[in-house]
Amino acid sequence: MSPLVRPTGQGSTTEPKPAIVLVIAWAVIVVALGLPAIKNGVFDALSTDDAMRLVEVRDLLAGQGWFDLTQYRLDPPGIAMHWSRIVDAPLAMLILLFRPLLGQHHAEALTLVLWPSLLVGAALWLAAAIASQAGVPADRPRTRLAAILVAALSIPALIHFRSGAIDHHNLQMVLLLGFVLCVCDLEHHPAKAALAGILAALSLSIGLEMLPAIAMASAAVVGLLVWKGTDVLRPACAFGAGLAVSSLLLALLLLPINTLFKPVCDTFGGPTLLLCAGGGIALLAVAGVSCLREDLWTRLTASALAGALLMGAFFKSYPGCLASPYAQVDPLLVSFWLGRVAETMPATEVAQLQPQKLLGYYAFPLLTLGLCVAAVIGCTPQTRFRWIVSTVTLAALFAVSLWELRGAAAANIVAAPLCVAAIVRLRTDIVAGWWLVRVALLMSPATLGGIGLAVWPALAAGTAGPDIAMPDLAASCQTISSVAPLAGLPPGRIMAPIDSGPAILAATEHSVFAGPYHRNNDGNLVMVHTMIESPQAARNMLRARRVDYILTCNGSVDQADLVRLAPEGLAAQLGRGEAPDYLELVEAVSRPGWTIWRVRR
Repeated sequence: MSPLVRPTGQGSTTEPKPAIVLVIAWAVIVVALGLPAIKNGVFDALSTDDAMRLVEVRDLLAGQGWFDLTQYRLDPPGIAMHWSRIVDAPLAMLILLFRPLLGQHHAEALTLVLWPSLLVGAALWLAAAIASQAGVPADRPRTRLAAILVAALSIPALIHFRSGAIDHHNLQMVLLLGFVLCVCDLEHHPAKAALAGILAALSLSIGLEMLPAIAMASAAVVGLLVWKGTDVLRPACAFGAGLAVSSLLLALLLLPINTLFKPVCDTFGGPTLLLCAGGGIALLAVAGVSCLREDLWTRLTASALAGALLMGAFFKSYPGCLASPYAQVDPLLVSFWLGRVAETMPATEVAQLQPQKLLGYYAFPLLTLGLCVAAVIGCTPQTRFRWIVSTVTLAALFAVSLWELRGAAAANIVAAPLCVAAIVRLRTDIVAGWWLVRVALLMSPATLGGIGLAVWPALAAGTAGPDIAMPDLAASCQTISSVAPLAGLPPGRIMAPIDSGPAILAATEHSVFAGPYHRNNDGNLVMVHTMIESPQAARNMLRARRVDYILTCNGSVDQADLVRLAPEGLAAQLGRGEAPDYLELVEAVSRPGWTIWRVRR
């Protein structure tokens, strides 16, 4: 062979190193996602959940108890939030770290930028690590490079890493990527198996969005133990012990002792603790049986019995948790508020309202799922579990995205490294040169989403239907700066649109009744009923709740819906500037389209 010809598959000395590409991709993402914050200020980049998280962190720093998650200024005397101190703690520590040098305001601003920036860097690194497990050592640099680029183009997920994104979705996606990295290598490394159990419990202690994916992966671990028995005894036991012990420790850390078994179905509590700790213990029990009798049918019987006992205990103890987490939301609020929240929409509704975005949300994880199934069929026995657990995890995430649009973010970010790994597995010859990177980029969520946006207008010429409402945040009174003038008024109770509540809590010392949370049935209903009643009937309701101010915002979706529901109700009359005698216009803080009224005692 001539020395001038480079052997096929060897790396070129001029190829960029994955670490350098990771840093560049991270910097580009941070800058791109930080542009709105640079333009308008990071506090105005906060979503409603981000603003509420900031309020919760401030309350913790001000001395509110670790176990007390009540938001006392939401629907006074308060609503117990369904969020977790696992997210509050690092945010509070960062603010405490920066506050002596920068002051409270700038410490918060730096934390709002730094936290999601660190998490997106971790997500890119984990994506590269997951993909590199599938290739041989010589191919891993290009595999990592491709995975980094595809993850950096996972548009549905990146929105959760923008500056100001501090709610909890980004941290859960990072933990899930870490879980996938560890559980895929579980069969060969007991330490990774234990870490996978810990990461699963940690994710579920933050929120239950990833429960279906973690449950499917855990079922795959049980299947591995049933199939291989004592050959995988150590990693199976490590996973079960990590899941059970960490969930119990997290329960003691996050929940008061007297609420450990309380039937809380929308966050970490008794039901989740039973599934995690009980599932881990059940796995250990099946492993114990495998030690006593090493035949397949015994292990299969033991696992079926353990699973039946666990699910029977769950259904018996917490039957209410079988319903949808939104089942408690009043039907009026479902039609008035929850039904128009974009992230809770199913795929069928997205297809009706924004069909041009279907490819961007769903095509990439679905395509990757097909590649993973092909990899399962054609893989070697040594790598079969890796592909099985990857496939069932992604399938669960994709199913969740069909039920709720918010699931598309996790499905796309997890699919990024799995797509690259599957391409390497199915076509090892494609790794040579830049073919892997080119193919991966052509299949990326950004490319597929761009195709959908470009092609759909031509396909749907003249057939445009309704669209998802995307109000201007400032005009709809959802940004902190838009409601900041209210801070000049004496603290009181404000009747305001649902999506204005978190911003008012973050910008002022006032209390609000309405907020975009499914637990806030009472406060949201009070606001809706008051604003659609006649002025005289509304007066009695305002007095009963000791309301001090009413905020009307003509740019909010709430205002339009309230007028539609009751053209002669209080909201409609105030929108026209026709105030009853018991309301006084506060001119100092009012402006066109944004009016504050003081309730006369």
